Parts: sequence; structure tokens; C-alpha cells
Amino acid sequence: MKYFIQEVINDKGLQKTAGIKARDDIDRILLAEGYRPVRIEMDQNARNAASLPKRLGIHFEIRQKWAAGLKDLTAGDILLVQFPVSSHSVLIAGEVMACQRRGVRIILLIHDLDLFRHALRSDVSLPARIRIRLEEKSLLEKADYIIAHNIYMKKKLVSFGLDSRKILNLGIFDYLIPGFEDRIGSRKPLGRDLPVIIAGSMMRHKAGYVYDLPEDQAFNLYGIGYEDENRPGVVYHGAFPPDDLPFEVEGSFGLVWDGDTRSTCSGTYGEYLRINNPHKTSMYLASGIPVIIWEEAALADFVRRHHCGITVASLDEIGKTLREMPEEEYRLLVKNAGRMSARLRSGSYTRRVLGIAQK
Repeated sequence: MKYFIQEVINDKGLQKTAGIKARDDIDRILLAEGYRPVRIEMDQNARNAASLPKRLGIHFEIRQKWAAGLKDLTAGDILLVQFPVSSHSVLIAGEVMACQRRGVRIILLIHDLDLFRHALRSDVSLPARIRIRLEEKSLLEKADYIIAHNIYMKKKLVSFGLDSRKILNLGIFDYLIPGFEDRIGSRKPLGRDLPVIIAGSMMRHKAGYVYDLPEDQAFNLYGIGYEDENRPGVVYHGAFPPDDLPFEVEGSFGLVWDGDTRSTCSGTYGEYLRINNPHKTSMYLASGIPVIIWEEAALADFVRRHHCGITVASLDEIGKTLREMPEEEYRLLVKNAGRMSARLRSGSYTRRVLGIAQK
């Protein structure tokens, strides 16, 4: 049998999945592929409010829930775990490895590598850094297969001492959009002369560049945490649920950028683009919107190969590049983004890599 961990967070009495679009989409694809969910529930509010001794006790409670959920898995079964686990406990690895000793094949599908992101931030406490390292490294080392984002993430993991033979490349995250065909007609048409779209977190520590955008290009912003609504040429439209966002955005291209400045992708989050597949890339392309991406980002190769966007070294290049772009070229990019949209909305990249891991 094929199983997957479905982490469920109890928040203010409401049950909802661990919370982000990428994980929810993977859940949907796995269910469609015949995987059975192993539900792991956790009360996030109680955990956040607990004292240190109680938080330690919660770690043991989480381990017991994993043990109970996995006890019936036997030799020949497959267990897929979305990584890192939202339960965030160093004790979970022991239960996963106990399954493995019974002959269960373990597949990790990576969403983020906090080893190379949060653990490098100066504002993350030393205990948290130690916890991240212990939690992530133990699972990565023991997994039978690891589904990495791309070849650059694979190389990073190999440099960390992992066996290259067990690391598979996803390529790009799929992005499911319920009701796309029925609703897309209500969205305003794309246009080369329209503002560039920026979607995602607008918090200064992660996306400082949005507070220093070039003035020769207009931008439409969508996301949480934006603090400056009076910049010329920049319009903040608020935040929308992930399944609704494709029908709310208006513009010409979707921007894939991160870090502190507009001159290059710098800082911890900017450098992370060298190995990461940002989910916003998938959102833009699944919505049929071509992208503008940092030329040194891991996904820049993908964008060039499929001719579904353009790459730039600096945000200062965007205005001139778009003004000089022939309308025929823009229409070709839109057409290719539309082709990619059909693939991403059908879950084709996830299904392909699952087929390899299940052999």
C-alpha cells in the first residue's frame, strides 16, 4: 500500500491542513494517485502558549501520534513525508526509521530546506538552529528517496554528504487551480504595457527589495505584510487565498525575486533562490502569466528552456527590457506560459517523479 503523512493543525477549534498551498496540492495529487492519508493532528495554539516543560511534553505527544498512525505499515508499503514536517520535533525521525526497519520505503518530498535558509539567519536562536539541523539531517540521511526541487538543490544535498543515487528532481512545483477554466474569463487580459505583478510575502526581513523598486516601471503587489502604500508607481492590492489569487492579479509578467535589494538577489532568502523552486513561479505559470526571474536563480534554466519568461540580473533592467520587447515576442511568452499552465494544473511534474520513486 501507499501512504502519506497528512499533518492537520487545530487552530482556534478549526481543523485545517498544515497550511500552505504547496502542501495542500501535494495532498490532493497523492489522494488521486491512490495514496492513503495518515492523519497527524496537533494543537498549534496550545504548543505556542506552553511553557518549556510543557513544550517538551508536547514533543513526546507528537511522537506517540506518529507511532500510532504508522504502526500498521508493513514490508513493501511506501510512506511519503512532506519535508520539513510541520510538527517540528526531533523525535519524529525515530518513528519514521522504525517504519523503515519493518521494510517500509520512505520518500521525502522537499518543500524547504531550513538547513540552508532559517538556520543561517542571524535572528534564529541557537537552540532552534540545533533543532533544525538534528531534525532535518536525520530524516534526509535515512530516507530511501528524496525528491529535490532541481539539479542545484540535488548538488547542494550531495555536498552535504547525501547519496546522489537516491535524490530525484521534481523540476517545478505543480499548482492546482480549482475551477480555472470556468473562472479565468473573468480576469482582466494580460498586456505588455501593464504593471509587473509581485505576489508573496511583503515582510521587510524577507522581501526588502519591494521597498526599493525602480521608478521607471509600475508594479502591482499582492500579499501579506506590506507596510508602504504611498510609493509612486506601486499599487498594493492586498492579500487573497491561493486558489483565488490567479483570478485577482492584473499585469504583464509575474516577478520571481527575493532578498534585500533590487540590484541582485542577496541575503539569506536571495541566495536561497539558487537552489529553491519558489512556489510563486508555479502560481504565475499555472495562471498563464509569463515570469521575470533572477538570472542566477535555479529556475532560470527552466524558464529559458520553456521560453515562458525572461531573466534579468537586476530589477533596474525590467523597464527598458519591456519597453523594447516586440509585441510578437510578448505574445509568444504568454502562449508558452499557457502551455505550461495546463501541465502544472494537472499535477504532471509530481506524478512523473512519484512514478520514478515508486519503482
